[in-house]
This record gives sequence, structure tokens and C-alpha cells, in this order.
Amino acid sequence: MTDSEYPWRDESRLYELYWEQEFSTVEIADKLGCTQQTVSKWMQRFDIPRRDAREAAPNRRRHPAVFTDRGYIICASNYRGTTDSVGIHRLVMVAECGFDAVADKHVHHKNGVQWDNRPENLELLSRAEHAERHGFGSEIKPTDHEWDVSDRERDERGRFK
Repeated sequence: MTDSEYPWRDESRLYELYWEQEFSTVEIADKLGCTQQTVSKWMQRFDIPRRDAREAAPNRRRHPAVFTDRGYIICASNYRGTTDSVGIHRLVMVAECGFDAVADKHVHHKNGVQWDNRPENLELLSRAEHAERHGFGSEIKPTDHEWDVSDRERDERGRFK
């Protein structure tokens, strides 16, 4: 078998992709048709040094959308050391209905699939309506995060200051 059949065994190519083009090991694996573990193994065999967390951080910011533990897709942004995030379902409804219509509403997934963010699967509900829809009576128990931010001041448009 030739090295062209196993491009991840090419030391100079791995070095170029990782250090000169600043690809992550996941991106290199996608490009070369192998797993991230294979790329890491061969980089280690070739003693190709790895970036530290500060050097790697810009690569993570290229992919701001992530899944939460509860199955929602959120988009995060870091500006001047402060990270803010918002659910993609909320962004979709802002695009469909405008910020003011969404600001004080909950966004409900009609089919219960938190990652299905098609506009036709989303609807705006009050907190009480949303709680009722999920069988909590008229009140949804706040998440730990909601307790943490509930005392924060809001501007005239309902956004946290």
C-alpha cells in the first residue's frame, strides 16, 4: 500500500495542514478521509507538536453552534471576554417574527424535537401557555441558569444588560 492511499502517514502534509493552514485535527481527518484519532496518532508518531489551548481557541470559535445537554442547538459568541449564547430556535423566530414579538415569549417545538428548528415546527407561547403545553400546570420550573440570570437588569427591548 502506498502513502497516497494513506495520506495521514505523510509527515510534511500533516505538519502543513496543522501548523501552516491551522486546521484542527478533526478538520484534517475530514480532509484526509480518516478519523481524528488516526490523525492524532500519526502526529504523535512524527513528534508534530500540538497547539496549546490558547492557540487552539480561535479554531473552536469557527464553529459557534453546539448541542446542549438537553438537545437544543445554541449559538455562542465571545466578545471582549464575555460569552453570550442563544438557541437557534429563538434566532429562527426572530428572523420570522421580529425581535419584539419574540423578546418576552417562549419558543415551543411543536413536534417535541429540540433540534428541529424549521419555522413551521416552532410557535411563540407565553410562559404559562408553554408550561401548560408541557403538562406543568401554569408554571414551568426555572432551570438553574434561569435562576442565575433572573435578577439581571433588562434594557427597554427586554435584552439583558
